Amino acid sequence: MAGADIEEEICALQKELSWLLNEELHHVLQQVQYTLTECNQRFLTDKDKESNKDDSTVCHIKPQKILLSGPNGTAHIKCVLTLFGDNITEADINFKHKQGNHHSLFKTSIHQSLPWKLQQIQDAYNHLKSAAYCISLKENYAFKSVREVTLFIDEVMESIKKGRTCLTFPRRKSVEELLNNQNMQVFHPAVPNTVALSFYIHTSKLILALYQIHRNNQKIEVLSRHQVECTVKWLNEAIMLFTLAIQQLQQLKDKANSVTAVF
Repeated sequence: MAGADIEEEICALQKELSWLLNEELHHVLQQVQYTLTECNQRFLTDKDKESNKDDSTVCHIKPQKILLSGPNGTAHIKCVLTLFGDNITEADINFKHKQGNHHSLFKTSIHQSLPWKLQQIQDAYNHLKSAAYCISLKENYAFKSVREVTLFIDEVMESIKKGRTCLTFPRRKSVEELLNNQNMQVFHPAVPNTVALSFYIHTSKLILALYQIHRNNQKIEVLSRHQVECTVKWLNEAIMLFTLAIQQLQQLKDKANSVTAVF
């Protein structure tokens, strides 16, 4: 009797495994693809960039005018900018600059002809595209084993996690990297050589950091750092959708592993 019960249970699990591979898997992948499509709509896509050059096509992403502010006021730096996808196309920046024993107000700008490129956003979008492309390749594919499924899920999740990490954990840059950043050339007039400015994304916030530095022979010392910031709604939405896609895939992977654990 016990042997018959075990055989019946194994048969039921085999049916569940077959259902998982042939039906549930593709259903969940469709849901993930929908989530990634929703996420994609938060970014300025390649198609949008082309449509921006062609007035006959309407771009769904519009430039945003943003005022950056500091948690303790903007006594040291003020900035108003225009964000268009992964580019800061315009900006007016005022900051206090110390020359010797005197402080002066320095004004500089970014113009549309030479924008500041936010590489974090472009990198996140590239990983998003990679994940969506991987899923599209398996749209009508018949997976043969749970191991094949889990390896595929891991590959897609890795791309999605990398995309989210681009926005949530910006790479820390050295002072030398900040000073030598190609984006420093976009300011007009050029900022003093004792100042470094850096725009970057941290989670849903767009941040502008001001570094006052001192050059001493071969050593560069940071005297002070100030920042202003603003929450960008579509960045927050993109991060939430990245996270949702990861959760959907993790649940599918857990389900697949639970079925095969008894074999």
